[in-house]
Amino acid sequence: MKLNLLIISLLLTITSFAQTDTTKIKKKQFCSIAANYAYGNIIPTTDFVKGDNLTGNPINNFQSYTIKALWQNPGYTNWQKIYKAPYYGIGFSAGDFFNAEEIGYPMSVYGILGIPIKRFNKLELYSELQFGIASNWVHYDSITNPKNLVIGGGLTVHLNIGVNAVYPITKNIDLGVGISFVHFSNGGMERPNKGFNIYSPSVELKYHIGDRPKVKNVELPKRLNRYNDIYLMTGYGNHQLNEHELDSNYFAVAGLTAIYFTQLSNAFRLGIGGDFNYWWGLNAFPNGTIGARTAENFTVGLLIQPEFIINKLTLVSGFGIYARHLHYGSFNQTYQRLGVRYDVYKDISVGVNIRAVNFMLAEFLEFNFGYRIKWLKK
Repeated sequence: MKLNLLIISLLLTITSFAQTDTTKIKKKQFCSIAANYAYGNIIPTTDFVKGDNLTGNPINNFQSYTIKALWQNPGYTNWQKIYKAPYYGIGFSAGDFFNAEEIGYPMSVYGILGIPIKRFNKLELYSELQFGIASNWVHYDSITNPKNLVIGGGLTVHLNIGVNAVYPITKNIDLGVGISFVHFSNGGMERPNKGFNIYSPSVELKYHIGDRPKVKNVELPKRLNRYNDIYLMTGYGNHQLNEHELDSNYFAVAGLTAIYFTQLSNAFRLGIGGDFNYWWGLNAFPNGTIGARTAENFTVGLLIQPEFIINKLTLVSGFGIYARHLHYGSFNQTYQRLGVRYDVYKDISVGVNIRAVNFMLAEFLEFNFGYRIKWLKK
């Protein structure tokens, strides 16, 4: 069940970019394919990476080979005009940590969104977001792979945030270079889960199938309808306490989020609100078994949540602080939220977020169901 939920939710991300292109509009679709090679450095945030592994040597480098299928259209819809003709599509990557015995060769599939930062005469700068899943890991095993405390299960999130520079070298071929931050972890669903964090330069060749889209003169739409709203979200995930990462006990986390949003532009809204969650395992006993189900399992968080609107798709970020937490106390620990949400029917949405502390330590994957109460902003 846990695996199925993860796959369904993250595949929603991959397909939703294409779904935001309104299918009723019959216009020429401009397609391209790209091949990318990246070679980067692993940030040494864990003892395993620093050298506490079976080889006894630091794990410094990571390389990946990527194939992308992309679409970029010249402003057929309002969302394309808002983001000045971005590209979007799907990608497949094969990764190599140069330690196949303990890590394997992870394979990733993900959705891609590239938003233009600046267009010069020929050179173009894009920010690129990749969000999906990675599998084919050699993960932690107490007998066969006891040192790998970084990846605890066979499935993780693939998250890549980067900046790319693209230059046309022929009528149909572009050369690109970029740098990105890459993160692999499973959101705390299966520990140990220290995760890999990587910064990686890359080089890319893109081939345009047919004509190029004319994107330089895309005009921004006029002010569209904007809304204020109250967003109510129920969330659920599985959690394992970090201090008990080597046991096999997992506990549910469920709760309610309420946020007041105001839309500040055609693309951006900002919210402020609160998270109220019940963590079944927060007061677990030292041996990792569940404790009494009492009020001390409740946590309260206060947060600010910026969001980017891409038609029915929303890119979610958030920064909060625990106002009440059994382990952290009151107003001592911040937390972060990063994910995606898709409007499945009118004001009803589904999504998935990564909840983390200290920007690197995942707490849990937050599968969610939401409803917006909105009114037109004057």
